[in-house]
Amino acid sequence: MTKELTPGDKVDTFKEELDLIFDKNIKAFTEVCLLMAPDYFFIDCPASSTGKYHPIDEISWDGCIIHTKRVITVAFDLCRGLGCENNRDAIISACIIHDLRKQGIEKSGHTVKTHPDLAAKLVEEVNKDTQFLNETTYTIIRNAVGYHYGIWSELKWRKPLSEYTPEELCVYISDYTASKKSVQVAYENRFDEV
Repeated sequence: MTKELTPGDKVDTFKEELDLIFDKNIKAFTEVCLLMAPDYFFIDCPASSTGKYHPIDEISWDGCIIHTKRVITVAFDLCRGLGCENNRDAIISACIIHDLRKQGIEKSGHTVKTHPDLAAKLVEEVNKDTQFLNETTYTIIRNAVGYHYGIWSELKWRKPLSEYTPEELCVYISDYTASKKSVQVAYENRFDEV
């Protein structure tokens, strides 16, 4: 018999990463997004349904969780190199949220191409209900989530990379880098000294 997923389990999955967010409103907002995320993300959500686009350990039931932790690990340092370290809390929030609806609002069994839009809508829904974020922070998180698919984006979330803000670029590059089979991102115990 498997254990029932509780709201606390969802938040605890990213406790270490949430602890990197110092702004209490951004942290609370991100926790609510985790609570509102589909249960499948925490129970059975490989980062890639085909195995073509992610390392082998991200093809498991917890693949999206592993992938998200790696994305955060890359973004934590990359934001400094891109000159947007002052928005690190918002970037970490966007990284946590970016794939929460990877297989759709309901589990589809595969990556939904419009998942960046679905995740951006989660940001919209949660902020509309909570008003935790000021307009600037809301825009940074929503857009970084919406544009995280980069050149593979569709519809309203498609624009040239040269038009990306540093925060959008940080989330996109971190997501892309962390998904490569040729790059190993060690996320375990990464933030012990922070």
